[in-house]
Amino acid sequence: MDLYLDFDHNSGRRRRGRRRGRRNRSRVPFVIGVIILLVVIVAGGIFAGRKYMAYRQQKAEEARKLAEARRVVTVMIPEGYSIDMIAKRLEKQGVFKADEFIKAAKNTNQYKNDFIKDIDPKKGTKYKLEGYLYPDTYKIYKSSKPEDLIQKMLDNFDKKYSALAKSYKGKHSMAEIMTIASMIEREASNMSERPMIAGVIENRLAAKMRLQIDPTVLYTTTNGLYNAKKVYYKDLKVKTVYNTYVMKGLPAGPICNPSDTAIKAAMHPKKHDYLYYRTDGSKKGTHIFTKTFDEHKNAKSTSTKDKNSTNSTNTTNSKS
Repeated sequence: MDLYLDFDHNSGRRRRGRRRGRRNRSRVPFVIGVIILLVVIVAGGIFAGRKYMAYRQQKAEEARKLAEARRVVTVMIPEGYSIDMIAKRLEKQGVFKADEFIKAAKNTNQYKNDFIKDIDPKKGTKYKLEGYLYPDTYKIYKSSKPEDLIQKMLDNFDKKYSALAKSYKGKHSMAEIMTIASMIEREASNMSERPMIAGVIENRLAAKMRLQIDPTVLYTTTNGLYNAKKVYYKDLKVKTVYNTYVMKGLPAGPICNPSDTAIKAAMHPKKHDYLYYRTDGSKKGTHIFTKTFDEHKNAKSTSTKDKNSTNSTNTTNSKS
């Protein structure tokens, strides 16, 4: 019997190929795992890097704000303050010397606002910018000069007045409105009465009566500081361009820097027939309004009288 051995030369190659395939397939999950691990590590590094950068930026911003806070001073200017009062307040707070602020307020040519050109100060006017340094809270650098703060105040006034003037249909100029508003600011601490007092001012102007408003006297006798509690009869005779007991019409200019409520009242006075008012002595800042001089004289007030002083700081005392 004959035996034949049939050798398949390719079978060895196939077996070796199958073994290599199994080894290659066993490596795939490992390679994928390594890739995923590398992606996670890289992504984590990027995230951590970004978080670290955000932390660094936050700390840098906090440091910047802290440094700025050390360089910035907050200045609050109360409503109804005159330039002299503002200067004294700033000196007391250690911001500027009073005389430096006043000097900067007098040098009006250095400010950029167009409305300043329209202010035509009368002879004897103390400050051209009185009335236009808007009372508000301001932030300035400690290295700032007085004119830097004044420019901010003028810009603020320009913005506020322009907004309020859109609804004004009257005939008064800006200077007249601000003069009336300044008297209202010093006269009326009770906000609800401001349009009423504005109405009295308009009625007396129309009747060509002297306004006889006490703060216009105090502006001169206290050198703009309003640090006297009473107006004495002897003060009413002081001849200045501000004293509305002596002169008819409006004073030479504003007697303080009024708030927006006083400006609104000046623009939109209450229509009525009252010509007189006096304090009611209630300590609420309210007044008794009357139409005739006899009614005015007979109006009862609970305030304490001083034979050497006028009835109160908010009063009109005669027919003319």
